[in-house]
Parts: sequence; structure tokens; C-alpha cells
Amino acid sequence: MIPDVQTRLPEIKLPLTRVGVNNVRKLIKIPRKAKRPIILLVNLNCFVDLPSSQKGTHMSRNLEAINEILEDITKKPVYELEGLCEDIVREITKRHEYATRCEVVMESRLMMVRRTPSGQKTQEFVKLLANASSRKGAKPEIAKEVGVEIKGIITHPSNSTQRASAALIIEVPDGYFVKIEDLVAVLEDSLSAKAYGFLTEKEEKQVITKAHHQRKSVEAVVEDILRGVVNKFNLPSKTKITARCVAEESLFTYDSLAERVETFGKLKKEIT
Repeated sequence: MIPDVQTRLPEIKLPLTRVGVNNVRKLIKIPRKAKRPIILLVNLNCFVDLPSSQKGTHMSRNLEAINEILEDITKKPVYELEGLCEDIVREITKRHEYATRCEVVMESRLMMVRRTPSGQKTQEFVKLLANASSRKGAKPEIAKEVGVEIKGIITHPSNSTQRASAALIIEVPDGYFVKIEDLVAVLEDSLSAKAYGFLTEKEEKQVITKAHHQRKSVEAVVEDILRGVVNKFNLPSKTKITARCVAEESLFTYDSLAERVETFGKLKKEIT
């Protein structure tokens, strides 16, 4: 019998925060009632912590858990990305009995049909973000989040027009469901104007004019995102909200960033 090398004592007995697999790419099909399934190419990172008594981790167990869960989702009528991450966390935790913490992070791109200012249909992509993590003895046992990141335009009060990335990530408590479309709507409403893959010359003028009528800094974008969250969602007060905006400076070699991480309850008190 081949000895299990990973369970041996390490030469230097030090615990490690994260050990696992990075950039695991999978094609998944998410079924929908009375609609075509959503096809996503997802990128997964899966980690557990490693105690000082363990030489290494069995990384193949992470891949086994991923494959089993992805096979199982085809049997379910509706499936959320954060729920998928949660199920993978549960399976990985079962396979690594020595671990006290497990984390799964997922990224993907979703195509959404949008309309240009003149009403023409266009395909635009948003970045999907989801994660789940567990810690022994923690409450809740598994915390999960879902979010999106989109591209848009902001016109700074100093008159420079910048392309910006806006992101909104919301913790999803048990029994709650957060729609991707609602997250996208909050972000789009918070920017000076939307960005498109294609516009006619006339539409370009319309977009630029709109952006200049809604001048905003990255700080103002984040504030508007948080206001939109409070107006759009009804969540428990301890729910964690992350809002972020990064703008590509047009005159400088650096980017501008603004971010706020806060609970829904505190934001509601501050805004209402």
C-alpha cells in the first residue's frame, strides 16, 4: 500500500492559511423554468486551511467535490451561483476533516441583452462574482455572497470623462434571494452613463451629453450605489454590503478608487 504522504508531520510545523486549487475552469449549465438554460464558463478557486500537524492537503478532493456538485445542478429547476459555491464548500469540508476553514470563490461573465439610446439591441457582458466560506464554530456556518461588476462612464466635476468599473457585492442570508438584474440596475443608475460595445455617431453624442449632465466622482458613484441598495432591497440589518468604483484616469497614470464595506442596517440608518 502506498503511504499517504499528506498526513505525515511536516518538517516545519507551521499552519497555513490557504491551500488548494486556483483558476479551475468549468462550463456549467444553469436550468431555468420555461426558458433556455444559462451557459457560463466559470473560474473557481477553492481553499482550506492546513494545520501544523499536516504535511499537505489532498487537492484532488477539491476537484472531486466541484465535479459532483456541477453534475448535480442539472437536476435542479433553479440554482444560484452563491448557492453553488455553498454546496461546494460543504462537500470540500466533508473531504478535509482536519480543516477549520474553507473558501470557494467564483467568477464568470454573463451576456445580457441591452438597448442602445435609439432602441437597438446589443449584447453586453457583466462580470459575475460569488463566494462562500465556512469556519468551524462560526454563525452562520456558511457565509455566502453574490455580486456583479459592470463597465460604465463617469464625468468628473473637473470635466474629465473616464471609463469606470462599478461593483456591488451583497451577502445573501439564508432564505433570501438577490437577483443579478437588480444588482446591475443599481450599478447602472449610479454611473454618469452606460458604456456600450457599439454605438452610432448620433448615439455617441447622446451618451456623452447624458454623462456630462450627471457629473460624478468615484466617491459619488459609491454613495449612489449604497443609496440604491437601501432603496431596492429589504435585508437583515447585519447583512454585509460592499460597493466599489474604480475609474481609469484620462490624464494620469494611476486609477481612482472608492469603496465602502458596511452592514445594511447601518447604511439604512445613515441614508433614510
